Amino acid sequence: MRSAPGWIGGSALLARAYSVAAEAHAGQKRATDGTPFIGHVVEVGGLLEEAGLDEDLVAAGLLHDSVERGTLSSERLRQEVADEIWSLVMALTEDPAIVSFEQRKAALREQVREAGGRAITIFAADKLSDIRGLRRGIARSRGGIEARIGTTVSAMAAHYGKSVAMIEENEPDSEFLAALRAELEGLATMAVPVGRMSG
Repeated sequence: MRSAPGWIGGSALLARAYSVAAEAHAGQKRATDGTPFIGHVVEVGGLLEEAGLDEDLVAAGLLHDSVERGTLSSERLRQEVADEIWSLVMALTEDPAIVSFEQRKAALREQVREAGGRAITIFAADKLSDIRGLRRGIARSRGGIEARIGTTVSAMAAHYGKSVAMIEENEPDSEFLAALRAELEGLATMAVPVGRMSG
C-alpha cells in the first residue's frame, strides 16, 4: 500500500480514513490521466487540509469516492466512520441508477447543494482536482481520452462549469473558487484531441 502523505501526521482519524481509502481504491487508475486513483483522493484531502479545515471534513475528502468509485458499500463505510463523515460521503456519491450522464451529474449537483456548505466545500475541492486531472489527461493524450473517461470532454467541461456555478451561487466565499475559475479557463483554451469542448 502507498504510504500515507506527511500531512496526515499524528491524526488517528486521518490515518484511518487514508487506510480505508487506500483499500477502497487499491489497484485503480484515474481515467483522465492514468495515475493511481488514491492520488486523487489524497489531493482532495490535501486541498482541504491546506485550507485549514477540520479533520472530519478532511477525512470525508479522503473517503469521498470510496463508495461511488471504490469498492466499499455504504454499509461498510458506515461501520468505519462517524455518522457525519458517512453522511458527507454519501452526499457526494452519485446515484448509479441514473443512466444518463447529464442527468446523473445534475442530480449529484442538486444533492450536494441540498446537503449544504460542508458537502459543497468537499465538492469544490473534488472538482478542482478533477479539472486538473482532465487537463493533465488531455495534455498527455494522443487521442482516446474520451474512450477512457466514458463520455465526451465537452460533457465533462459542461458539468464542471455547472458545478462551479453551483458552488459560486451557494458558497460564494469558497476558498477554492478562484482556483476553480482559473482551471476552467485553462481547460477551455486547451486543444482537445477528440471531439470539441463546449460549455
